[in-house]
Amino acid sequence: MAEIFVSYTSDDKGWADWIGLELEKLGHEARLFDWEVSGGGNVAKWMVDRHDEADHVLCVVSPSYLDKTKRYSEWEGLGAMLAAVNGRKNFVLPVFVESCEAPTLLATTKRCDLYGLREGEARARLAEYLKPAAKPSGRVPFPGARAAKGGTRPPQAAVSFPDKSRALSNIPITVPRFFLGREEVLKDLRAALVENKDRVAITTLFGLRGVGKTTLAAAYALHHRGDYLVTWWIRAESDSTLRADLVGLAVRFGWAAENEKEGTALATVMDRLRDEGEGILLIFDNAIDADSVEPYFPAATDAHILVTSNAHAWRGIATQLRIDTWPPAIGADYLVSRTGRSGERQAALSLSNALGGLPLAHEQAAAYCERLEVALATYRERFDKAPAAILNDPRDAPRTFHNRLTAAKAFTLAIEEAAKLHPAAESLITYAALLAPEPIPLYLFSEGREKFSEAFASRIENDGLDEAVAALRAFALVERELIADEHYPSIATACLRLHRLVREIVNAKGTPDEHSQHWRELIRSLATVYPDGVFDDPATWPRARRLDAIAMDLVLSTKEIAEDIRNEWSFLMDGLASYRHRSLGDYAAVRPLLERMLEVAEKLDGDDHDSTASCLNNLGLLLLDLGDFIGARPYFDRAIAISERVNGVNHPSTAVCVNNLGLFHRTQGEFGAARACYERALGIDEEFYGSEHREVATDLNNLGFVLLKQGDVSGSRECYERALAIREKALGPDHPETASSLNNLAGLLDDEGDLVGARAYHERALAIREKVTPDHPDTAVILNNLAGIMKAQGDLAGARPYFDRAVAICERSLGRDHPTTQAIGRNAVTLLQELGLAAETLALRQKLGLKSG
Repeated sequence: MAEIFVSYTSDDKGWADWIGLELEKLGHEARLFDWEVSGGGNVAKWMVDRHDEADHVLCVVSPSYLDKTKRYSEWEGLGAMLAAVNGRKNFVLPVFVESCEAPTLLATTKRCDLYGLREGEARARLAEYLKPAAKPSGRVPFPGARAAKGGTRPPQAAVSFPDKSRALSNIPITVPRFFLGREEVLKDLRAALVENKDRVAITTLFGLRGVGKTTLAAAYALHHRGDYLVTWWIRAESDSTLRADLVGLAVRFGWAAENEKEGTALATVMDRLRDEGEGILLIFDNAIDADSVEPYFPAATDAHILVTSNAHAWRGIATQLRIDTWPPAIGADYLVSRTGRSGERQAALSLSNALGGLPLAHEQAAAYCERLEVALATYRERFDKAPAAILNDPRDAPRTFHNRLTAAKAFTLAIEEAAKLHPAAESLITYAALLAPEPIPLYLFSEGREKFSEAFASRIENDGLDEAVAALRAFALVERELIADEHYPSIATACLRLHRLVREIVNAKGTPDEHSQHWRELIRSLATVYPDGVFDDPATWPRARRLDAIAMDLVLSTKEIAEDIRNEWSFLMDGLASYRHRSLGDYAAVRPLLERMLEVAEKLDGDDHDSTASCLNNLGLLLLDLGDFIGARPYFDRAIAISERVNGVNHPSTAVCVNNLGLFHRTQGEFGAARACYERALGIDEEFYGSEHREVATDLNNLGFVLLKQGDVSGSRECYERALAIREKALGPDHPETASSLNNLAGLLDDEGDLVGARAYHERALAIREKVTPDHPDTAVILNNLAGIMKAQGDLAGARPYFDRAVAICERSLGRDHPTTQAIGRNAVTLLQELGLAAETLALRQKLGLKSG
């Protein structure tokens, strides 16, 4: 390297110092007056000696330097130019730090202009100026490539990358040939990096492991290679690899020597990236969390920083971009393209659904099918039998995934790491994996904590549950989300969600005995948090809605119900059936639940037990709602016989059975028998509960209907009004049973010809039902009744939408052949006929199978 005399004026000392230090960094020996001559030194002698010994004289040129009154700088510059003329090759190096006109002796000398540049650009230009002239050693990119880059590309299924020009890159992976479904994410990523204002551009790609974050980062770097001078990949999964890769950057650019101490080299690279980051993309791949990498982000840098991580907590330092799993269509596209099985599209869609859209699992599936030359449907069959095993075959592990981990191994290792962060993490995910792949309310664990093992319960006490969830989220094993109730958005529940493949892999670890014990604990916890009174109280339905899918899956997941869990299991089954019956009106779904409860009751309790009578009674009531009136009768008869033997003839449980038998008689038009049943039930309930109980209101409501049918309008009104008063007091003005009383009173007024009064009651009843059960068959009945009143008042057009909606609800909930659907359908047909809509009349008849006439 050269000894370089730096000639400058005192006005440009700052430039001289900066240039001198840069010369030192480049390996030269810089000679500056202010660096070497102390007070009292001989300036002239120092100048003569150093000027003559130097290999080059670098002139820091500015208007001040060219001022002829500056004697020393004029002397140094002229001497250098004269020496150059007399044979000292490249002796003078003019570096212009301000815009000014060069004197004639300098005008023909190759110069370096540093003014108007950012520091990094000035540093690079100075270094390039001091290099010996030479022709390019490698391929020169076609200059027109960058101009062409802005043109419009035709739409393609996969991302297309531009010519690999300009950027120096150490990216260790190759973007897969079939890179699908991430076009929008790439756009969002670019926008997040370039739109940062007045702060360091840091963006984090986070999401489930195996979702393709690393591949996406590599794809971004390749797609935007022409936008960066340098793309540097940093293995951020450990502190040692992270530091090593940053030092590697320093060595690669000559910022540090290969044998330099790591700490010194690291400090150097951080300083250089801070000052010279423009045009550099740093990719911190597989970062554990923000704390592990933030110390290695250069401050106030112009570099772009891209992080991939399984962890979610980055908002404090980075723009976050969540990477989701593939939708089934994209997953199917990948499987078909990757395997070349273009004729297996439907099988690909089915398999993509089973794999939960996880790209890593799709690649393993495709590799398996390619290796064994089997169809996608065959893989699906084998996957369904042993998902964890087939996802753990190392022969199908992708080359681009970290250390060629399989999906099963990756998730298993992640669980082990999460357990190191919190002792409850592994148990929590083990319990959660036994539940349906639905959002799991966290209150299942907090409110039901004492029903779990003592060790787990103690670990999730206080904030332990939140900490355990955070540990699992740190390794992208679960998601935490706040889910609003479908009917009441102000009610929101914090939930846990697992990917279906995580469930499969976790469940594969446990033994049958362990699963059985965990199942018992979950049943007990669910019974603790499941709302009591679902049959009666709509206020409980939001919680029932949130628990419905996981409770249903859990109670139906075993055929043998042990005695120690029987009560909790029965409570849950009854709640699930009641919710479907009363809230959803999904009668078909209720039947298998009640039949299963009856089966268990008969097996464990026998024929002469109150639980068996209750199950029989509920099944009979359901069959009435399903329109199977004759099929319901034996259940009521059996229930009454058992209850009378077990509880006695005057017990309220017997009254319930008798009351329901009265409903059967009513469906058959046997109003005398029905009346006898209702009067007997009323007598029992008034004796047992008193005159103001809701069961008494039920008896009165039913008795009022029969009395009206028998022509006793006065008696019917008295029963209806008394029932309504009890219900409004006991249940409130907005309860479905209150709506039932209002509907019946409206019917009485309709029979008396008071259409205005009837309509007011129907409208009140409908408002209640619309609020709590908008799609229930009982709501359809009220819609039908209100439409009938409007039709009688001559408002045919106004009545039509009510009939239409009533028919739609019944057809969806009950089926077209149900008696209620048929009855309401006939009313709607009559209206259409009166409106003169022949085509619509015929269409509805055909749709419901109604006969003409």
